[in-house]
Amino acid sequence: MARDHARFRLDAWDDPDFNDLTVAEQHAYWMLLSSRGLSRCGVLTFIPGRFQGFSKDLNEAKLTKAVNGLVRARLCVYDKRTLELLVRSYVRHDGVLDRTNMGKAVGTAYEAVVSPAIREVIGAELARHYEDQPRLLG
Repeated sequence: MARDHARFRLDAWDDPDFNDLTVAEQHAYWMLLSSRGLSRCGVLTFIPGRFQGFSKDLNEAKLTKAVNGLVRARLCVYDKRTLELLVRSYVRHDGVLDRTNMGKAVGTAYEAVVSPAIREVIGAELARHYEDQPRLLG
């Protein structure tokens, strides 16, 4: 089943790392998080031009600058070779591992990731999440 909604965590506003972002970076984060192309493990093919119609004054340069800020802040990981971008904490924050079938969907999405660097970060995030909540069904 394709994603039809995104979870916006209210406690993001309590996170000093998130509050240290610019408005453009925060906006980019929410756009990426709510992108239809975001997989169940938090990865999407990042082609800035695809987002141009989302805001009247958004262009590739502005979005790329904002995403670079997210990468510097370690909220996202980007592989220029594969054009894959990971919203790093997606799996931990979206609740996809709360249900068995969603855990399977995360595994399937993980197998589709081409970037070794992004696969490594996803693995670390999954291990961290499992350590925090070992009884999750997914």
